[in-house]
Amino acid sequence: MLLRIEQGRNVACQMIDKIQAALNFEKLGRTNEQFQLSGIGKIGTTGFLLGLFCGFHAGLVLLSGSMIAFGGEALIEWHSLLANVLHWSIYATLLGLFHFAEFFTTALCQPASLCFDSFIVNHSKPYTMAALASWAEYWIELYFFGSKKHSALFIVIGVSLVLAGQAVRTAAMWTCGTHFSHQIMEQKRDDHELVTSGIYAYLRHPSYFGWFYWSIGTQILLCNPICVVCYAYASWSFFSARIPFEEELLVKFYKQQYMDYASKTQIGIPFMRTSIAYKGSSKD
Repeated sequence: MLLRIEQGRNVACQMIDKIQAALNFEKLGRTNEQFQLSGIGKIGTTGFLLGLFCGFHAGLVLLSGSMIAFGGEALIEWHSLLANVLHWSIYATLLGLFHFAEFFTTALCQPASLCFDSFIVNHSKPYTMAALASWAEYWIELYFFGSKKHSALFIVIGVSLVLAGQAVRTAAMWTCGTHFSHQIMEQKRDDHELVTSGIYAYLRHPSYFGWFYWSIGTQILLCNPICVVCYAYASWSFFSARIPFEEELLVKFYKQQYMDYASKTQIGIPFMRTSIAYKGSSKD
């Protein structure tokens, strides 16, 4: 039994590695430098495919939604299929928009750091595994439960969380401008400043706040009960390690200035506390 589990784990890992390699254009990159690192070919092709993916599903949202709304009795026998298409396509459209927004906002606010990784389509193995798990849960539950998988209430809540999370994260990147980075800055740059205006006047980690609620919102939108719990736990665990580490660095860089700032702001993620928050505030 243990041997079969190990074999299954190895097969899954190999599949994830192949998907990661495909997303990274590794095969093309071996013979064409334009598909290596952040080559123009790699960025352009990713942008095209992402636009195709997003546009295709946005079209399906409009088509299936219109057919459900105005089709009447003539399409009643197709209603179940159209509902499935509409539900999935809403999610897929918002997913595509998220990755586009990451690249586009970086291009506007941080052109010097713009690269293939700005799409974050190939963010990490855990990210790819989480996406695949959510898709598997959706289609498996749809097969077994049919129309019960579609809850208008949860879809609306999910869409609202996704849009709100996206808006907060994009606003954070826009406000931070050249001081924002997808990677933690472990050595302070000479030109780096502590941003405390705009949305940062209320949340000191708005991009993490946005990502946290965006990720959970995608699973509420898909009506995935298992992945809602798993995504919430995984996201919370990730940020519970990342935020305290980052805040220790920020105190090192800005000392009392950051302590004073932390005392006036919140993290906004439930039960997320850091040593900095304890020293400066009881808000979190």
